[in-house]
Amino acid sequence: MGKENNFQAIRSYAITNYAKVNIENFILGDALFNNKCHLNAVQKVREDKAEKVYLCFAIDKDDNSQCVHFINQLKNGKYQDNTWGWLYEHTEYYIIKEVEKSEYDKIWTLLNDTKEMLLNLHSNWFQRFIFRIDKNVI
Repeated sequence: MGKENNFQAIRSYAITNYAKVNIENFILGDALFNNKCHLNAVQKVREDKAEKVYLCFAIDKDDNSQCVHFINQLKNGKYQDNTWGWLYEHTEYYIIKEVEKSEYDKIWTLLNDTKEMLLNLHSNWFQRFIFRIDKNVI
């Protein structure tokens, strides 16, 4: 099982086990493109520009790349990606969980723990060593 097989297993797991967000429930957000989705999402709630933060698994529809990602939900129930902005149109989002307010101060830990959990579920230490798979690739 090579690196791509591990990534496919993670993708399949997310699609099977997490709820997909309907693209019709999205509205345009900020396009910061700064690789800090976890911080951007918490900031919007603290600024009272969003109601909730969601941890999700995102898959790019164009190139099939994937990652753990954070988005917001507004008071009207619409979702918003305040990192990728208009690129939400090219992304499938699968909700892993709603982030509790008590977790905001340790959002980095939640991000890293989720990456490790997904990687550990679909690879063993030997595969990670041989194929040089690191949690930072998802």
